[in-house]
Amino acid sequence: MNRKLMPIMLFVIEVVMYYFICLYFAMDIELIVGSGILYFLFMFIYGHYSLKTCLIWNEIRQLAKSSFCFYIALLVLVPRSTGYERRMHLTIMVISMFFISLLASRFLRIAFREQFARKTLVIGTGYEAARLGKISNNNRFALTEVKGYVDINYTDQLYGFKQENLIKKSPVYGYCDMDKAIDALNIEQIIIAIPEADQQVIDKVMSDIHGKVESVKYLPDVNGTMTFSSEVQDFDGQLLIATSNDKMSVFDRAFKRIIDIMAGLAGVITLIPLTIFVKYKYVKSGDHDSIFFSQERIGKDGKLIKIYKFRSMVPNAEEVLERLMEEDPAIKEEYLTNKKLKHDPRITPVGDFLRKTSLDEWPQFYNVLKGEMSFIGPRPYLPREKEDMGQFYDSIIKLKPGVTGMWQANGRSDVEFSYRCKLDDYYYHNWSIWLDFTIMYKTVKSVVYGKGSL
Repeated sequence: MNRKLMPIMLFVIEVVMYYFICLYFAMDIELIVGSGILYFLFMFIYGHYSLKTCLIWNEIRQLAKSSFCFYIALLVLVPRSTGYERRMHLTIMVISMFFISLLASRFLRIAFREQFARKTLVIGTGYEAARLGKISNNNRFALTEVKGYVDINYTDQLYGFKQENLIKKSPVYGYCDMDKAIDALNIEQIIIAIPEADQQVIDKVMSDIHGKVESVKYLPDVNGTMTFSSEVQDFDGQLLIATSNDKMSVFDRAFKRIIDIMAGLAGVITLIPLTIFVKYKYVKSGDHDSIFFSQERIGKDGKLIKIYKFRSMVPNAEEVLERLMEEDPAIKEEYLTNKKLKHDPRITPVGDFLRKTSLDEWPQFYNVLKGEMSFIGPRPYLPREKEDMGQFYDSIIKLKPGVTGMWQANGRSDVEFSYRCKLDDYYYHNWSIWLDFTIMYKTVKSVVYGKGSL
């Protein structure tokens, strides 16, 4: 099926629904035609009918912008003499079309994903490449389907990179077999995901794939120097990238604090019955020690704060960890690398339940209410992890640590330590209210589906 049919199908569905909504509210034909032209004009302007691959929260943002602009235009253009009832009808129509457009777009992308998705080949087999493939194939809204990977380690002309264990079911081709992969998989798009490679390698790959597919995308190694606030500028034929590391404005900080207070109040109120429940579970299992656990973590500006959690381990967990690392070199290596143990023997049966449901983090809403933490922010790191945070330390401590954040919403305990730091650094450089909304959505989704623990 031709991919260009999707926006046509979406447009037809929305036109029909728009017309029936207007008829339901008994609007005259002049208003239907005039408002309809204006509505779909804003939809085109904000890229609603674009074939570009985007995630559902990007679609929500585009629809919110177009709907808001359309509504403001209606308030300006529709005379006040039409009356309060007519204006209410217009308001309901805008809200209804927002949800209809979102659901229609989602339905078409999911129902016809197999026909519309770009068949994609990823060049690279490292962590970034594997994560890119996982996001593309697991997100049904995205119109990108990764069919295979190319391991550049299979050629003497290029440098080699470690193949990531996250790549499991997809076929992996050697670099010399790339043309064969393009033909066999009917590849339409190539994504170069080797951010560690130098310019010589990238130039070689670009040269080898030139003209072989419809679209080529490149995943760069930005290291915080380029953000979504950066601008690409044409400087008399020279391509310049203007970086931006904007700090939060007074309004942004005030808005974020209001959200934190609301979340903190809700969290602390629900903490009371939750505490009774957790205490009951521990007593029932024969554990009569304190159910709360406090620990020093790195807060804003490097100041040490004491955070609170429900205890999920045996009471003397730190001493047990030291003993385990002395007795088992494999455990020591795993902990020093990831700062966590995947199968931690110190976790109690009740604690295992708390971690899987992320209820062990709930007492941190008290820290949020106190102003020591934020609802959304970087991970609260341990003081002993400061050295391991490396270059990311200075940017991470400029924000309050959060109950949830980038790394929790992007794999949680499945994400290795160095990548957690990179995600938190990304959050600092790219913070926005919309990013916080996205993290909240993804955190709830990952907790519901039980993917990792906070």
